[in-house]
Amino acid sequence: MKKIFSLLLSFTILFSIAACSRQESLSELESIQKQLAEMKGYTCTATLTRTNERGTQTYETKQYYKATGEYRLELTAPEHVAGSYTVFDGTHLCQYNPRLDSSILKDVPENQHRNELFLGQFIENYMQSEGVSVEAAALDESRCIVLEAVIPGNDPRLSTEKLWVDRTSLQPVRFTIYDANGNESYRMDYSAFQFDPPLDDSLFTIAE
Repeated sequence: MKKIFSLLLSFTILFSIAACSRQESLSELESIQKQLAEMKGYTCTATLTRTNERGTQTYETKQYYKATGEYRLELTAPEHVAGSYTVFDGTHLCQYNPRLDSSILKDVPENQHRNELFLGQFIENYMQSEGVSVEAAALDESRCIVLEAVIPGNDPRLSTEKLWVDRTSLQPVRFTIYDANGNESYRMDYSAFQFDPPLDDSLFTIAE
């Protein structure tokens, strides 16, 4: 009888621990989802890795983004692209390259590959995706929650995407876009990230 009681007590304790663990995970997920849903903007520095049939290219970047749609993407390295940037003011898109005679290109066509690099687009895709998965994963020895979304459209290089968020700081750690075969097309590794910073409107002004 004592053995049976001990077993029942053990199962009760294990069940309680598992239930607490599930509640803790749910609380973390809800906090992350709330933060993303209420995000007014962000700034970040990140390493962008792009992989295609020509190989892999790596760039150091700075991003400025407003939830209303405006964004600015600056390239800071390698040296041959440093100083180039793309700005979207909410209506028009402009590209600046200091190495070209015509350094400013205005009314540049929209490009899904570029737009998908911003978390605002990921949030929209995540909210619209059916059957999205959420899991716990280890990344660089840090425990993360991973959110996954389906990218709309028929571009085989833009199929699904995942966002790794640190469970303690609730800061994005990595953002990866996969092709239809599950291979990485783009990866953004964040070295610094700030939610809802003050953003000067001049960051999104297209130069004359």
